Amino acid sequence: MNLVLELRPPESRFYGSWRERLETVARLRRPDEVHALCEQAYALGVRTVLAVLDDTIREALIAFQRWRDVAVWAVLPNMFAFIRDLTDLGMVGAARSRFLRLTPAAMARTTLGALGALGAIRRRDFVAGALLVADMEMAALRGLRVTRLLLHPQLTEIAPTLFTELATRAARQGIEAGIVTHNPVRGAAVLGADLARFPAVIAPCNPLGYKMFPDREACEALFRSDPGRFFADEVTAGGSVVVGKALAHVEALGLGGAVLDVRAVEAAYREGRLDGGTASRAV
Repeated sequence: MNLVLELRPPESRFYGSWRERLETVARLRRPDEVHALCEQAYALGVRTVLAVLDDTIREALIAFQRWRDVAVWAVLPNMFAFIRDLTDLGMVGAARSRFLRLTPAAMARTTLGALGALGAIRRRDFVAGALLVADMEMAALRGLRVTRLLLHPQLTEIAPTLFTELATRAARQGIEAGIVTHNPVRGAAVLGADLARFPAVIAPCNPLGYKMFPDREACEALFRSDPGRFFADEVTAGGSVVVGKALAHVEALGLGGAVLDVRAVEAAYREGRLDGGTASRAV
């Protein structure tokens, strides 16, 4: 089974207490700490990193890929940063701040790509703005060996038809496209035969039906129709299922792999195994 480490900006996670939040954010804001976490995951058998990229995670992964042969699946855009900038700077300001970080060549490519969406951009259309930001973040992936691009689930839940738009953008880069979704049944219904364009679909899957919409039975019926395409997320059901039992459930369904959050990896590394009584709290 393919084990995947999930990385995203630590301030975008949910924490049980304010103290835990402060301590974790301060720690995982350091590239060397993120690099150490990747090494722990690698020791447990993880060979893929699913990452919502910021400067810290990008720096850590560039260094990690120099040392280890791991795949990076990039989730675009960084919605936490995008919503924050949207609130502080507005749609134009959020896009401008990212545009100015690009190389001149990337600026030219982004400008040409945006010409076809000028009307939507002028109307300050949220989806068009988010896709423009995703394009700019895609251009900023230099230095990383990215094998798959995935649209952020907050965006795909708003407009599921953007799945195919992402596949087109990824194909231009010579990269496969994937899906991260909290509602795979609806996504499959919207996409129909186009689902075959996405070799990896990441969705909640656990023995308790936690975050599985519309329900566990419907999701598992979809998973069984093409198990190798689906990767399980939220495997510990917010910390209610031990990691070993969670992975056994995923394996029994025959899914392509399982996504492990930071706490699951750190706890399992302390135990020295993934099959023991280790649980991950909600994130």
